[in-house]
Amino acid sequence: MPRKIGCRRRQVSERRAFFDVDARLIPFMEVNPLPNIMASKVFDYRLLRLIAGMVAFSLPLIVDMVASTELPSISGSYYTGARDLFVGLLFVEAALFLSYRGHNARENRGANIASLAAVCVALFPTAPVSGGGGWGTTVHYTAAIVLFSILAWFCFGPFRERTRGRDGMKGRRARIYLVCGWIIVGAMAALLAAKQLLPAVVVADLELTYWAEFIALWAFGAAWITAGKVLPFLVSPEEALHTFALPASQASS
Repeated sequence: MPRKIGCRRRQVSERRAFFDVDARLIPFMEVNPLPNIMASKVFDYRLLRLIAGMVAFSLPLIVDMVASTELPSISGSYYTGARDLFVGLLFVEAALFLSYRGHNARENRGANIASLAAVCVALFPTAPVSGGGGWGTTVHYTAAIVLFSILAWFCFGPFRERTRGRDGMKGRRARIYLVCGWIIVGAMAALLAAKQLLPAVVVADLELTYWAEFIALWAFGAAWITAGKVLPFLVSPEEALHTFALPASQASS
């Protein structure tokens, strides 16, 4: 019996020793830390912003070039040969928003909502030119309003609150965010007002929906590219994103 008790005590002590960190290993762990995947350039928030902005810039140009007919709206490319590109680029934006964590939980939630809205815009098409639609079209319009509202909020809120009232390059970025936010709001408000006040034929002939979406997307792209901190005239060298630069630990290899 005493032997069994002693054996069990040794087993318990061995298990404790297995889970405890030996103090002699601490210096080794500090000198040779494990790679931190979150510090990788792939997950740099500035790079995510830059790519999201570039996709927003390119989306209207690409679908316009590939579409087989004149587009009444950018969303109308769903009914043309550019449908796959339109849907695919929106899913790219959704993935980027979902990956974006921001600087706090509020930004994370906003990006998640924008991701869901982008998916809904892609999966629920706008009404065709011939008319019709239904509840799917309502989902599309609602998701588009939510998406552009979140993008405007990023300009007025998270992006600008860290640069507002600053001098130099941060002050320039703050002004760009403010202008881009108001352009997004103004484009959407003008489109809604035109659809309420003007005949549908006039809205279609002037392509107001197309140009409102185009302008809002470019304002979104300009704001997020600026927030990507890659433009040399808007960011200091110490905070700039160097997309092709190696980490300091690999620069000499």
